[in-house]
Amino acid sequence: MDHGYEAKKRRLSERLRGAAGGVQLAKRTSSNLFRYAPRDRKRRRLDLSRFNRVISVNDAILDVEGLATFESVVDATMPRGLVPLITPELKHITVGGAIVGIGIESDCFRHGFVHDGLIEADVLLADGRIVRCSTTENSDLFRALPNSYGTLGYILRAKMRLMPAAPYVHLQTTRMSNVEAFLESMRAATEQSDVEFIEGLFYSPTRLLLTVARFTERAPEVADILRRDIFYKLIEERPDVYLTTKDYLFRYDPDWFWNLPETGGYRFFRRFAPASMRNSGFYKRYIDGKNRWLRRLGLWRDDGEEPLIQDWEVPWERAAELTRFALDNVELGGRPWIVTPIRTPATPTLYPVRADTLYYNLGCYCQVKKPRGKGDYYYTRILDRKCFELGGVKMLYSSTFLSQAEFDRVYNGAAYARLKEKYDPGRRLPSLFEKCAMPLEA
Repeated sequence: MDHGYEAKKRRLSERLRGAAGGVQLAKRTSSNLFRYAPRDRKRRRLDLSRFNRVISVNDAILDVEGLATFESVVDATMPRGLVPLITPELKHITVGGAIVGIGIESDCFRHGFVHDGLIEADVLLADGRIVRCSTTENSDLFRALPNSYGTLGYILRAKMRLMPAAPYVHLQTTRMSNVEAFLESMRAATEQSDVEFIEGLFYSPTRLLLTVARFTERAPEVADILRRDIFYKLIEERPDVYLTTKDYLFRYDPDWFWNLPETGGYRFFRRFAPASMRNSGFYKRYIDGKNRWLRRLGLWRDDGEEPLIQDWEVPWERAAELTRFALDNVELGGRPWIVTPIRTPATPTLYPVRADTLYYNLGCYCQVKKPRGKGDYYYTRILDRKCFELGGVKMLYSSTFLSQAEFDRVYNGAAYARLKEKYDPGRRLPSLFEKCAMPLEA
C-alpha cells in the first residue's frame, strides 16, 4: 500500500507548476538544522508534510516518503528484524533530510553515511517536475543529493537498503587516559568483524571513553534511558550496558545529548513527563518558542552563551591533532566531545571525502560561554579553520564562515553550478552557499 503517494505527487506537481517565485520547504516536524542566524523567509513555503509515510518493507528494502522520520522507519522495520544501515540518533530527523544532509551514526565505519544506503529517489524540482534518480537514471543528481540540503530539489520518496538487527545491543565502554591510545583502540575496533558500533566521548586528555557495541539476541538486564538513566552518564558509570535496539539507535534523543539541565524540576520531568515530550523534537520546539516569545516581549537577555553545534571530519592520521586542538582551545563547561570513525564507499559530488578512507568525526552539541574579547562564534571559526587546514570537511547542518570562493573550493562549487543550472535554472531555490554560510563579518 502506498498511502496515496502517486496521487499526492501528482497534486503537488500541478500546484507547483502553476506557481511563481522562490520556494522553501515547510514541514511539521522540528528542524534539525541549527543555523546561528535566521534565514531569508521571503520564499513561498511549500508544505510537504503529508509525504511522511513508510510505504513498504520488502526483502530488506525500505520504500519510504521523504518526510518520514527515522523513528517511524524503525517502528516499521524493527518488528521484521531490520533497521536502516545508518539511523541518526535523533528520532525526528527525516529520511529526506538525512540524505540531502550528511547523516552519521556510530556504524558509519562499516556502512558509510545515510545516503550510502540509497538505491533511488524521487526528487521534486523547483519548477514542479518530479524526476527519479539512481546510479543509472539522472545519476548526476543522484550523486549530488548528499550535502545539497534541498537546494537542488526535495526528496519525496526513497528506496533504501536495510540490514538485519537483533532485539538488543550490548555496549562495552573502556575508560582511557591517553589520547593516542584512545584513538588507536578506536581504529583497531573498526577492523573487528563482530563490532557493529563504535563511538567515543571525551572530556579531557585523561578522561576518554571508548564504547564498542554489538547486536545480541538476549539481554540479562536492560537499562532504562527514558526514565531512570541518562545515557552519556550511564556508560561512564557502568562499563557493561544492554539496551533495546531502538533505545540504542536513539540513545541521545531523550536528553537531547546532554542539553537538559540537571535540576530538580528537570529530574521530575525526566521521570514523569509523557513520552511524547521526552524527545529532542519537543525540546527544540520548546526552546525555539520560548526564545521567540521572550524577544517579542522584550524580555530576552544575552546570557553570554552561544551555540557550538557542529561536526568536523578529518583524515584519520590527523585525528590526534584535531582532538588536542579542541581540548587546548575550546571550553565546553564540563560537557563531552563526541567522536566516531567513518569510512564511506563512494565520494559524493558535493562532499569531498575520499572513498574507502578512514575519517575521524568530531562533534560538539551544546551551548558554550563566549570567550572574552574574541567576538561571536569564535570557537566555530577556529575549529573550522583547523579542520580545513588538516584536509578535512565539515557538515553544513549548522553554520559556517567562509567566503563564496572558499566555500566553492571546499564543496566543489564548479560542479554545483552546473547542477544548479540543469535542475534549478530559474533559481527558485536558494544556493547551497546562501543556505549554509554566514557573512564573514557576522
